[in-house]
Amino acid sequence: MQNQYEARYSRRTKQPKSGYTTRLAIFLFLLAVIGVLSVFSAIQYLTMQSLQQNLDSLENKLKNVEQENRKLEEQYNRLYEENEKLRKENKMMRSETVIEHGNRETNKVAITIDDGAGAVLINRTLDYLKEYDVQATLFPMGSWVEREPEVWRRAVEEGHELGNHTYSHPFLTRINEEKVQEELKGWQEAVSEALGYSYQTYFFRPPYGDGFYSNRSSYTARIKEIAAEQGMFTILWDVEVVYALRNQPYTPARITSHVLANARGGSIVLLHFSTADIDALPNILAGLRERGLEPCSLSELLLAEPQT
Repeated sequence: MQNQYEARYSRRTKQPKSGYTTRLAIFLFLLAVIGVLSVFSAIQYLTMQSLQQNLDSLENKLKNVEQENRKLEEQYNRLYEENEKLRKENKMMRSETVIEHGNRETNKVAITIDDGAGAVLINRTLDYLKEYDVQATLFPMGSWVEREPEVWRRAVEEGHELGNHTYSHPFLTRINEEKVQEELKGWQEAVSEALGYSYQTYFFRPPYGDGFYSNRSSYTARIKEIAAEQGMFTILWDVEVVYALRNQPYTPARITSHVLANARGGSIVLLHFSTADIDALPNILAGLRERGLEPCSLSELLLAEPQT
């Protein structure tokens, strides 16, 4: 009897130890799993960190490449513009040094307007040119540019060219070489000051055509040389109205009629900032187009390809 009791007691005392061992084993197993998962998570985290660093590095490299590409693109654009500028200069240099008209095989007709006026008349001129979508070449005196800088800024902003017409519009054959140089440089300084940057023009027009229409060849060569030294071509004309209509009433209708009767492909039309000339301008532009001619700037005319 006692032995049976001892056996039952022995079994009772041993069962908890077996359950404890099992729970301990499960706990250790779970702990091991958690450890493994922790190590795996740590490895994954470190891997992700490494990948993120690599991505950041690649992104920085990509940004650097994009910056380099932008720099190269800017350099390319500058070189292209410089080459385009040189191409235009070289093409214009194939024209005569003293230019009275362009290629007769084109339908282009250059509209050039000389001297200057108050802001009201100049703005009206620019309004007409804008209405007809025409870029012209304007030859203001430097002194007029100083008086009305805003309108000349508007002219350049709207695509019109400015040509050197001296600072004060003197007879160039009556002043010495040093004064001629001062007149051209004075114009350049006045225009650059008005525009806020160094403006470059390829065109010079002598006031009154003095030295070029007066059969004074020695003066012609001297003035032409001075203009060339400052990078400009001497621009004259083949259609003008002041001298042609000197013995007739000077009206917009007569001005229009004379220009349309005489302009042809390659012509350079000379107008002035006078009320009559500007009143005639819209009809001149419309009339040229009706005749199959296209009003334009000097650069457009001199760079125009012959029509086929």
